[in-house]
Amino acid sequence: MHTWYPTRFGGDPVPALQSIPDAVATWPEYATAVAIRLDADEHIAVCAPHGLDHLLDGIWQRNPRRVSLVVSRQRLARQRPAHRWPRVRVLT
Repeated sequence: MHTWYPTRFGGDPVPALQSIPDAVATWPEYATAVAIRLDADEHIAVCAPHGLDHLLDGIWQRNPRRVSLVVSRQRLARQRPAHRWPRVRVLT
C-alpha cells in the first residue's frame, strides 16, 4: 500500500505497514477497522485493532492515522452515514 496510496489518493507518503493488524488499524473510520477470516481450523478470527465498540455502538468517527479532518468531512458528505443509518452517531 505504501507504494501506491499517495499516488492514488494524494497526501503524504505512507509508511510501510508491518502486519495485517497494522494495516487494518489504518482504515478510515474506527468502525470499519475490522477484518474477519476463517483460520486454519475454520474458527472465526477477528482483527479489530481499535476494538469493536464503535462498530457495535453505531459510531462513525474518523481514524486520524489515515484520514485528515478535510478528507473525513468529504467522506461524510459522500457516504451520509446518519442518513443511511438513522441510529448512527457521527463524532466529528
